[in-house]
Amino acid sequence: MKRGNFIKSFNYATQGIISSITTERNMKFHYLASLGVIALSLMFNLSRIEFIMMFFAVTLVISMELINTAIERTVDLVTQEYHPLAKLVKDISAGAVLLTAINAAVTAYLLFFDRIISRSDMLLIKLKNSGPHLTFVAILLVLILTVGLKTAYVHKSGGTYFQGGAVSGHSALAFALAASITFLSNNGFIAAMAFALAFLVAESRIEGEIHKPMETVWGAILGLSIALLLFVWMG
Repeated sequence: MKRGNFIKSFNYATQGIISSITTERNMKFHYLASLGVIALSLMFNLSRIEFIMMFFAVTLVISMELINTAIERTVDLVTQEYHPLAKLVKDISAGAVLLTAINAAVTAYLLFFDRIISRSDMLLIKLKNSGPHLTFVAILLVLILTVGLKTAYVHKSGGTYFQGGAVSGHSALAFALAASITFLSNNGFIAAMAFALAFLVAESRIEGEIHKPMETVWGAILGLSIALLLFVWMG
């Protein structure tokens, strides 16, 4: 597969997700809820299995909502008139979303309820020795927020959800990783090399005429801010 086609396939898939977020109220809720759950996970010492359970529950709800939206649009494309079978199809797809939402609620209860109740004298559990987990969460938050910002400004700044746009996602990820490496290594030379590579990534986006200089600057600020917030606040 050609590189251009590979990027286009990601753009089309992301466009479908973004379109559902901008047109469906439930998807807006799921998008914000996913950010909230990921942020909440930082407050608790989740094991890898528990984090997988949480991540699977979140993505399952969003995926099923996407399928439900696609089914509803297909039914509306076929007929705009009331039909018992059309109603049945929509009800069944909505029921599938409801089941995944119940699954997510039960998962959240099992993962968080006891931890929240038992924290009578602490508001925050430090994750000082969980640098890799913080790095993964930083990358995840950078990706989600970058797509959100690109969505908000895509019509003004041009570009797509993976190329161009108001914020350089490559710069955001590069500087978030550079900051994470700095905190994890605690070595000035390694930190300098990491930020040098991050700068080269940002510079390459400008040289390739994919982003304007300020778009890479905003990307760098976004990545640095998230990494610093996580490691300083949680460290």
